[in-house]
Amino acid sequence: MQRLVDETKAFGPVEIVINNAGGSGGMQNWGTTRPETWAEGYDRNVLAAVRITAPLLPAMRAARWGRIINVSSLAGMMPPAGRPDYAAAKAAMVAMTASLAKAVALDGITANTVLPGTIRSISLDEAFRQAAEGQGLAADAPWSEVERQVLPLFAQVPMGRVGTLEEMADAVAFLASPRAGYITGANLRLDGGLWPGL
Repeated sequence: MQRLVDETKAFGPVEIVINNAGGSGGMQNWGTTRPETWAEGYDRNVLAAVRITAPLLPAMRAARWGRIINVSSLAGMMPPAGRPDYAAAKAAMVAMTASLAKAVALDGITANTVLPGTIRSISLDEAFRQAAEGQGLAADAPWSEVERQVLPLFAQVPMGRVGTLEEMADAVAFLASPRAGYITGANLRLDGGLWPGL
């Protein structure tokens, strides 16, 4: 991490940080979970963001401008029964970002969290296609058919579709822009309405 931070100095000051590294240690559940898996998940998700962000803050503070966007997960706000280690780490990212936002607000820096729900990625595509084959669909079925049949097995998304990486990139780009200058400490959900309403 320190080498990565050092290498950025050749390109000038870093104004925007997007902490998108993370992941889970697999399909843990309360019957198989181990403390070591929780520690690894916390290191991979939370501490990785801390290691990148902390050394870049002084230059942002000196410039009186910066954007920090931490990619968490809807699982951090709506934890499922499985993968409790992942959900807990992603919830920690939300709390960490809220604390950071307050700490740097007077320095012209914003800190926000993006919470993706069901977003089409390589791994989601593979999981959906595997489930689709189990439901009798052909391996080369069009994505629209796979999505229609398989999405309800994974999540009850009110919009009835999976989000795209482009939609997620657009949300991150907005938070990184000057137009989001008065938004800080926010949790932007990209979930197609999955979050339970009040």
